[in-house]
This record gives sequence, C-alpha cells and structure tokens, in this order.
Amino acid sequence: MPQDGFDILVVRKSGPVKSLNIKSWWIYLVLGAMVTMLPVVITGAWVVYRQSTVLSDIMDETRLLQLRAERLESLVQEQETRDILAQQTMDEKTSLDRPRSKAGAPPATSASDQAMAEEARREANAMDRRAAEAALASEPTSSARISIRNIEQKMESGDLVVSFELINERDFSDPAMGYITVVARGTRQGKPWIEAWPPMRLTPLGRPQNYRRGTPFSVQRYRKVKARVAAVSDKKFERLEFVIYNRQGDLVMVQNEEVSLTQTSRNQSPGRQDG
Repeated sequence: MPQDGFDILVVRKSGPVKSLNIKSWWIYLVLGAMVTMLPVVITGAWVVYRQSTVLSDIMDETRLLQLRAERLESLVQEQETRDILAQQTMDEKTSLDRPRSKAGAPPATSASDQAMAEEARREANAMDRRAAEAALASEPTSSARISIRNIEQKMESGDLVVSFELINERDFSDPAMGYITVVARGTRQGKPWIEAWPPMRLTPLGRPQNYRRGTPFSVQRYRKVKARVAAVSDKKFERLEFVIYNRQGDLVMVQNEEVSLTQTSRNQSPGRQDG
C-alpha cells in the first residue's frame, strides 16, 4: 500500500541513515498558511508605504509653514521699521521747514561751479555702475544644492507668466529650503526698469532688500512654481533673473534667462512632483 507523504533521508558521514516521513497534510497546512498570510503582508506593506508618504507630505508642509512664518515675521518687522522711519522723516521735515522759511534765497552758483558739480555726478554714476557690474558678475550662477529647469514663458491676460521647476539636486530625504525671487529687467518709456515677483523693494543692484519677501519653498524632489509680472504696454522686458537665498539669507544662485515668449528651456525633469 503506498504511503501518504514524503520520505526524507538524512545521511551523515558516520552513523546510521535516518528516514523522516512528512505527511501531505502538513505541507498543505503550510501552503495554506502562506496563502492566507500573503494578503495580510501585502496590505501591511501598502499601509506602511502610505504612512511614510503622508508623513513626508506633513513634514514638507511643516517646513513650508516655518518659512512662511519667518516671512510673516519679517514683514511685520519691516512694517514697524517703515512706520518709525516715516515718523522720523516727518519730524526732520518739520524741523527743517522752520529755519528754511526764515532764511532768504540761496546764493546763486556760477556756471563753472555747476559744470564741475555735473561732471562730478557723472563720474560718481560711472563708478557706481562699474561697482554694480562687478558685484553682479561675482554672484554664483549655479548651485550643487538646487537648480531651475523647464522654464516656460507666455502672455496671459496681458501679464508675463513664467513657469519653472525647482529641482533638489541632492538626497531626496534632505529637502532644499529657501526663498526665490524673480527679477525682470528691461526698459520702460526708454529708461532702465526692474521689477520683482513677488512685488517688493529692490536694491539699486536689483536684489531684494529683504530676502524673506521672496516666495518660500521646500523641495524634496521637484516643485513647479509660477511667477506673474504685469506687462503693460510701455514695458519691454529683456531678461529674467531667478534669485535664490537659503534660510539664513545667503545668496545661493542667480540664473539668467532671456525673455523670449517663443523659447522654452527643455531640460528633462524627475518623475514625481512634491505634493
């Protein structure tokens, strides 16, 4: 009569040969347990994956909230400083108006003095321009931490709309954080013109007076950003500058892009957008 199950022979170098018999129902029991546990294991792995994704999104949003809180605090401090300076300016103007009303007309200056003063102003302006060009030339144009790709330009409702992607060039577990400002350079009514997004005060070099006025970002892999600059009929934009600062206010990089509504930067982007 055939025996139900499997025979296993255990052979050693010394000693007798042993025979083990495993019944078929044991094998069926193990296979049944494995089949039963498989959906549980798959479900558990999916739950763990979803939890890690949700936690990553929560951490990303928390970092953005921190940056926005820092920006809001900076705006409040800036407003307080502006109010104090406005009050000081009014006080100084009031104190200067009183003796000015009592004083007579200022003495007339000669034509030679005016010409010398004008020449001095031109030389000072030329020196300022050279110093500004040197300062802009020394700015970093790239970073190993973050980059900008897929720049697209288009006109939308009369405005210049610029879309681009911020790319984290390092480990995805270490998000790139900071502030970005888009500076548009060109001419308006024949004179040099600079404008920023988000709207803010700029230095004579075209850099934010307060870097925290820029748009905060926290990038784990990559993030799409859209900037909008009002393009009225008397403006002619020639160049865009993407100015990035880190959280400490250090200038990370400045990337230049010519304004061309028919040209698109076509660098390949990674496969997933941060949520």
